[in-house]
Amino acid sequence: MNSMIPLNYKNRLLYELDIIKKMGFSNYFLIVYDYIKYAKMKNILVGPGRGSAAGSLVSYSLGITEVDPIKYNLLFERFLNPNRVTMPDIDTDFPDNRRDEIINYCIDKYGIENVSLIITFTPFGGKMAIRDIGRILNVPLYVIDDLTKKIGNMSLNEAILDNKIKKIIESDNKLKKIYYVASKIEGLPRHSSIHAAGVIISNNPLSNIIPLTLNNDKYICGYEAKYLEELGLLKMDFLGIKNLTIIDDILKLIKLYQREDLSFNNIPLDDKNTFSIFQNGDTNGIFQFESKGIKDFLVRMKPNSFKDIYNANAFYRPGPSNSIDLYIRRREGKDKIDYFDSRLEDILKETLGIIVYQEQIMEISHIMAGFSLSEADILRRAVSKKRIEDINSFHDKFVNGSINNGYTKELSEKIFSLILEFASYGFNKSHSVAYSLISYKMAYLKYYYPLYFYNVLLNNSISDTDKTFNYIKECKRKNITILKPDINISTDKYIIYYGKILIPLNLIKGISSANAKKITEIRGNKFEDIYDFFIKIIKNNLSKNIIECLIKAGCLDLFNYNRNTLMSNIDSLINYANLVNELGYDFVLKPEINKEDELKKEDLINSEKEMFGFYLSNHPVTYYRSKVNNSVSLSNIKDYFNKYVTIVLVIDRIKEITTKNGDKMAFYSCSDEESNIDVIVFPNVYNDLSNIKKGDIIIVEGKVERKSEYQIIANKIISMKENL
Repeated sequence: MNSMIPLNYKNRLLYELDIIKKMGFSNYFLIVYDYIKYAKMKNILVGPGRGSAAGSLVSYSLGITEVDPIKYNLLFERFLNPNRVTMPDIDTDFPDNRRDEIINYCIDKYGIENVSLIITFTPFGGKMAIRDIGRILNVPLYVIDDLTKKIGNMSLNEAILDNKIKKIIESDNKLKKIYYVASKIEGLPRHSSIHAAGVIISNNPLSNIIPLTLNNDKYICGYEAKYLEELGLLKMDFLGIKNLTIIDDILKLIKLYQREDLSFNNIPLDDKNTFSIFQNGDTNGIFQFESKGIKDFLVRMKPNSFKDIYNANAFYRPGPSNSIDLYIRRREGKDKIDYFDSRLEDILKETLGIIVYQEQIMEISHIMAGFSLSEADILRRAVSKKRIEDINSFHDKFVNGSINNGYTKELSEKIFSLILEFASYGFNKSHSVAYSLISYKMAYLKYYYPLYFYNVLLNNSISDTDKTFNYIKECKRKNITILKPDINISTDKYIIYYGKILIPLNLIKGISSANAKKITEIRGNKFEDIYDFFIKIIKNNLSKNIIECLIKAGCLDLFNYNRNTLMSNIDSLINYANLVNELGYDFVLKPEINKEDELKKEDLINSEKEMFGFYLSNHPVTYYRSKVNNSVSLSNIKDYFNKYVTIVLVIDRIKEITTKNGDKMAFYSCSDEESNIDVIVFPNVYNDLSNIKKGDIIIVEGKVERKSEYQIIANKIISMKENL
């Protein structure tokens, strides 16, 4: 072994290798190493690690993971120890569009009969069983719906104890029969599917061990995953992760357009500008950091190191999130940090005295009570699985061991109670570090390569109008120009066009992905003019409705006819195209296009909203804001925190509720050209707003406040359509 390797790395590596060899798992590591090596040779992005496997130095040395466990103080025993009775579990993440390549490699290497996907069974739920039996017995759907609504989330055995439900069932012989049969099949398998990640690899043909079925070109085993280990079979987990696909696509665009060969593993972890993404809560599109709550936490926390990022990821979980306020106060120096005992400071220092990680529980048990790390992991497992007998058996050993090591009985009891409390939801630090690498590196790409970042994000949200709208507004805030579709350039994907992002044809309402691809194919290099467009479109049986949608969306603006003119001449042009396709060019005269005045600006804006689901080229707020004195924009709303503002907004959604006093109030989800905000409309204001509806432009006068996001408490709301 190289003498330049630090002694602590040598000792850790030898220790891990000894455990792996004694437990007979050497081949397991080599198999994983082999297919990950293949993936990297084929330029398939491999995730930096997942779960407890990131705590292994052997995994890191082999390139299975990209997390140095000694640098981040991760425990091998959390992953593998002599007291573990189950197989090790190295889950590997790949881009979701390339996962099959790794499975196919394993099939080619080990043989098609030695590699199998895993079946899963979806059981009958009570309500589903009733629906299926009801359909067979031809019971009207409304009768079944009424019964299943009353059952709710109860099992059928629980529901029959409800007198109201029992009365309904016993009132009808068919319902009685349905309920009887459904209660017998509840919990039995209803249908099968394929395990999302699991793959079995064997050194013997699997048909000698388990039943198999052939699905396309891959075998599927007939047993569920939980039974396979008992048979001595090795399950590997190949997970397809959308965020790795996004990162991979961004890196490819960087290489294509900027000739930079940036790799995932070469992105630095100490970049101040990347931390600003988290500090500002600018984490839309960032893996695991998109929710409103975690954005608010990040803004309060102001992370300035990678350690802060993985701590934030772990804190924002059920359980640890209850300690967020305490953590922030301690971070700001407002509360004193309590480590319980100076000997525990090194363990709890990075989380400011708050137990967050499972590894911290293991280390505390090791330091205080003298547990081996293997024993400490058994305690952690017992608590997390709520095995009461095992927990009780550890209590005396922990307390007595702690007292023998110089801790007071009072502190020993207190810490054991904390372990019981925290271990049930404590987070795996190895997983938090590994997955936060993905989050951090996405943030790096967002800051330095926003054009490519948003282009890829938009392509991954084509079917999600709300996400698309939010990403497009972010682009505008960051001075990235979004272009409306162009019939001669656009495809079925967002594309980069001279430093701008061009919207795809299938984002237009009424244009399917199949139609977008067909238009791309039939145009050839380009449509020469409006006549050529109509001839080719009609020849390929695309409908008049599709043409109208393309006109309204502005796709045909390049032909230098306004939209009203094209809509007015559409029938004449379709007739011309039909004649040309039937008789040929030589026998048909081009019709004269009668020019019309263009539609009003407001109508054009609304037409684009109809076609895209959001405002694109122009926004009605821009037009109306110029007519309102001292109106502010949402782009700088934070500058008006705790102040009164006048602002012009469009209503995207209205949620009406009834207060405890029986009064009506509402929450308006509103937006302008660049951002969104909620407007809270209390009863005293809402009572006068009966005519306001979704899509209206309003003037809001009110106070800017903040919870997880900025919001406005309305003092007055005026409808623009009634006052201008």
